Amino acid sequence: MTDSPLIELRSVSKKFQLESGAELKVLEGVNLSLHDSDVVALLGPSGSGKSTCLRIMSGLIDASLGEVLTHGEALEGINPEVALVFQSFALFPWETVYDNIALALKPIEMTPGEVKERVKRAIDLVGLEGFEEAYPRELSGGMKQRVGIARALVMERPILFLDEPFSALDMLTADTLRTEILNIFRSGKTPTRSLLIVTHNIQEAVVIAKRILVMGVNPGHVRDEILNDLPYPREEDSAVFIRMVSRVHAMITDTMMPDVPKAEEVVRVPHRESALQILPDVQISEVVGLLESIHDENGTADIFDLGQTIGKDFGQTLYLVKAAELLDLVDTPRQTVVLTESGRLFVKGDINVRKRMLHDLFGALRIVQQVSALLKQSETLRLPVEVIEQKVAGWLPNENPENVVSVLISWGRFSEVFGYNDDAKELYLDVGQETA
Repeated sequence: MTDSPLIELRSVSKKFQLESGAELKVLEGVNLSLHDSDVVALLGPSGSGKSTCLRIMSGLIDASLGEVLTHGEALEGINPEVALVFQSFALFPWETVYDNIALALKPIEMTPGEVKERVKRAIDLVGLEGFEEAYPRELSGGMKQRVGIARALVMERPILFLDEPFSALDMLTADTLRTEILNIFRSGKTPTRSLLIVTHNIQEAVVIAKRILVMGVNPGHVRDEILNDLPYPREEDSAVFIRMVSRVHAMITDTMMPDVPKAEEVVRVPHRESALQILPDVQISEVVGLLESIHDENGTADIFDLGQTIGKDFGQTLYLVKAAELLDLVDTPRQTVVLTESGRLFVKGDINVRKRMLHDLFGALRIVQQVSALLKQSETLRLPVEVIEQKVAGWLPNENPENVVSVLISWGRFSEVFGYNDDAKELYLDVGQETA
């Protein structure tokens, strides 16, 4: 595209200050642009900074480094060309459907007649006729999100941002709303010229977007871009659609579990950070369920099919597979998940065998050894959690230390490596001592 971007991020980075005083870097060196008639999906796992990018482009938060431009000029304050649809509906429960939509026009100088005309037009567009006097408590999740969409459309702005707008809805409702938004956008009945959607749903990104930007993690960055030139409306059962989904699947898999790290990433990540494994925020019991499902498939499973088998979306499935891989219970050649010898022994073992194996495998992880060494320096073999969090913040500056320690506690309890006293907020080595 040769036109000047409506919005552009140039080498944008973002840090947040945590309550502990540590800094968490969520974005680094992000370059991203949105053009006229563009439909872009920001796609990536949790923690890749997708929603942070959206909020920076909206002007809701400032970048720590880099430039944020609109029509080539530095953005100052709230972006006046953007309307935003939230994941959580964000409706006022004491206001009717009509008033929730009209509230978006309150900062704009308009006559009551103009407000009424605009609100009616937005209500007609999203199919809310007859519900003008209803309150949010009377509405289903899908209808609440229609109100959120109408509230964004009533502002009649050229850019519409959608922040995981369908993730809280059931599959059928989400499919219906997704199609309706695309139809509204393509109909030309609104001033909206460009769409940007934040999603973790690969199918959704391929249905909607002309460009799919795949985000990487630790910290968040744009890893790759995929041009999606499939004609609208997109047939999800067609061979070309399925091939595009498979292509994006493969790229997301490579982002989270690369067979060979990209050369630039090896340079970008300091050795002291990469030496410690990041524990995915999943439950060990779910990892066990994953292993049993793979065992039922004769020890080998396609990573794309696993999600349907275990009832998880693709992103959650990848995190579970990554957890099993860290524990050396599976290998992941290409897009296949294969039980290792340890994995086969684990699945065949009884509860005591599994506990012993988890104790040894979890205890062998470098970050667990680091934390264990800290605890051994204490005469009581225990330390306040905030002390552990401060150390983790130094070891892994691009991670949220509270989240890391929370997962360590969860995995550590299950594998009987660590214990945790919530009253004292202390982590301790589990050596069979009484907790009181």
